[in-house]
Amino acid sequence: MKGIFLILGCVLCFSCSTKYNYIDTGTAVGYYDGTMLEYFRHDTWHNWDSIAKVIDRCSPELKSLFESTDANITFFGPKNISFEKFFFWAEHEGSDVTNYNKNYYRSIDEFPRDFCDQIVKTHLYTGGKVMRDDVPRLERDEEGVADGGGMVLPMMYGNKIWIWSLRNAFAGVEETADVELRAAAVEEDGKTITNNLGTIATTNLENQSGVVHALGDQYFLGQLFELE
Repeated sequence: MKGIFLILGCVLCFSCSTKYNYIDTGTAVGYYDGTMLEYFRHDTWHNWDSIAKVIDRCSPELKSLFESTDANITFFGPKNISFEKFFFWAEHEGSDVTNYNKNYYRSIDEFPRDFCDQIVKTHLYTGGKVMRDDVPRLERDEEGVADGGGMVLPMMYGNKIWIWSLRNAFAGVEETADVELRAAAVEEDGKTITNNLGTIATTNLENQSGVVHALGDQYFLGQLFELE
């Protein structure tokens, strides 16, 4: 297993903890007294306009989960910036960055329903609410290399996400900083990393439908799926 997690060791060194895109929302944000779709539509920070529009274009059965008051779903939400970066490639064909937008969609209005379903399902866990404090710590070997821990969640689409918690040092004192979540896309074996999803920007955004964990600004829409 050690070899499987070598790439993660590099990721952890590179993506040091920062307050720039992390907000501890365990108690600060609290509970939104409405459905998840209502939360996305009425967010005053304007982070969720895009995913709300995608959900509105999904199949009725899938959309209903986000309108439910008892679905208990866990959603790893891509923010508006992830969609903006996705549309970047429609304007910059031939760019030397990885192109996830291979159909060169220029707006959500161009997304077919099947693609909207795919986007949502690859970010959606229907096995219950997973809160930040439910996620086990990352495990390391005696050399400090990541060697397991966390938990692997099967998404509704069939892909898998590995999430783990960390609590770094603050002012030189170990295990005193904020607890944060990080995530990676993994293969069917639940171990081999295919894409690092980075630090979860905001956790525990509870609502009547379940809980949202906001993916960070570094996340690229398309890291969890391939265009069909």
